[in-house]
Amino acid sequence: MAQLRQRASRDTTNLLRRAAVTLVVIASLAGLVSLARRPTGETQPSDVVGAVVPEYRPDAKASTWFCPGIPGNDDSISGLIVISNSGESPVGGTITRFSLDGAARRQRFAVPARSTLEVDALVGTQSQFVSALVESQGAPIAVEQRTSHRAGNAVASCASSPAGSWYLADGFTGADSVEQVVVTNPSLDSAILDVSFVTSIGERSPQSLKGVVIPPESVRVFDLAALDARNEATVGISVKATVGRVVVGRSQHYLGRGRLGYTMALAASGMSDRWYFADGEKEDTVNEEFVIFNPLSNDQQLTFIITRDDGVPLDPLVVTAPAKRVTKFAPTTLGTLTPGRYSAVVTATSATSSSSVGVVVERVTTRQVEKSTASAVLLGTPRPSRSWIAPSGTTPDVADSLRVFNPGSATATFSITYLGPAGDVTVPGYEQVSLAPGAGVSVRLPVQFALAAVSVTASEPVVVQRSVPRGPKQSINGVAPLVPVAFGDALDAALGGAVEDCANGENC
Repeated sequence: MAQLRQRASRDTTNLLRRAAVTLVVIASLAGLVSLARRPTGETQPSDVVGAVVPEYRPDAKASTWFCPGIPGNDDSISGLIVISNSGESPVGGTITRFSLDGAARRQRFAVPARSTLEVDALVGTQSQFVSALVESQGAPIAVEQRTSHRAGNAVASCASSPAGSWYLADGFTGADSVEQVVVTNPSLDSAILDVSFVTSIGERSPQSLKGVVIPPESVRVFDLAALDARNEATVGISVKATVGRVVVGRSQHYLGRGRLGYTMALAASGMSDRWYFADGEKEDTVNEEFVIFNPLSNDQQLTFIITRDDGVPLDPLVVTAPAKRVTKFAPTTLGTLTPGRYSAVVTATSATSSSSVGVVVERVTTRQVEKSTASAVLLGTPRPSRSWIAPSGTTPDVADSLRVFNPGSATATFSITYLGPAGDVTVPGYEQVSLAPGAGVSVRLPVQFALAAVSVTASEPVVVQRSVPRGPKQSINGVAPLVPVAFGDALDAALGGAVEDCANGENC
């Protein structure tokens, strides 16, 4: 990441001048987080498209992270908040835990320089779910949430801001599987929500889910089975705040009908017209499908660009996503896709230029190893980045500790580092790895490197996803996104054009 910061400094002088002004303004604002957590009035529902992903800003003076929640009333389930400080100085801050009773509980923390801190996510709090707000002072941090569940552990991203709209594409309650939507209101004022969901027979907007009041600094849990969505294989969910902003997560315990295991994930805080996936796999022991939720009132056309690791794409595939429906597509059923790893770019368009465009796409993977079965759900990333960080590390000593995909039309060179006592240390063998346009690669990280915070830095925008351990007794690993590193709006915007060719099926 240090090399990328130097490059950004050389190439974007005006950007850094503007960033310096911005930092002065931020430093002069007392109570910055309190202002961000207090809504200024009513939030108007909107179909404006633009997914907001969690992001780490290494030049910021502070960080705010909203973790989606961990079950807190079952002694067999535990959780950790993982806080990574890659800076040269110790960082202090506050963890605020939220629960159903609305009694926020605060705890101070300090992370030494160039180190990672694990904090018990549930300490001192009893609740059906416990979510958390992690705030640093004086320097940035990167934060993730880890859940230890008897059906398999899960790593979830923490949001870098609350939002007015949230979406979940893959809902599943088949065989009495448990799906719970966890909504946190971190604000000092009440939030008001409208919740709707889509099943195989269409959209449902129960009156009981309109105008739902979420008290200040509290959690609300929506159990889909209790909302007349029991034994459903298809459930898409929309949560819209008409007043205030919230954070939404999804807890899923799969109990059958082709799925087993546990997942906990952050929802998508917006739609996007493009989604990227780095780690698809076609094998006899893998059942994989993309789940597309179109919350808009107009049909959309989705173009799938599927590329093998050698960068050679299949012919573009077009799938129709009807309005207010969930659509599923399994590229692994295609005879033209040979066994092995692949990457995907999904682009949405509308029939008319005046219609809104945007969907939410998740990939569901169910693996079998001998007598074990485990399912994992991964939300795609709406944009590539030149730098990524995994605060809680990856699965060590497996073929796909990391998956790196280059969706652009230029060759990318990437390096992998881990956070050591003296700072970022390059992993031997991954100092400068060349990745052709449209190509993907699997990375095996040895044990001594994979347990720390891991970073990927590239010369061109890439997509990085990872394998995460599901526990010592689980033979099948899970999946999780990484956190993109952002350096400012002007630089981020400049990266967008670099991936257009491959996304359109050209020059991959």
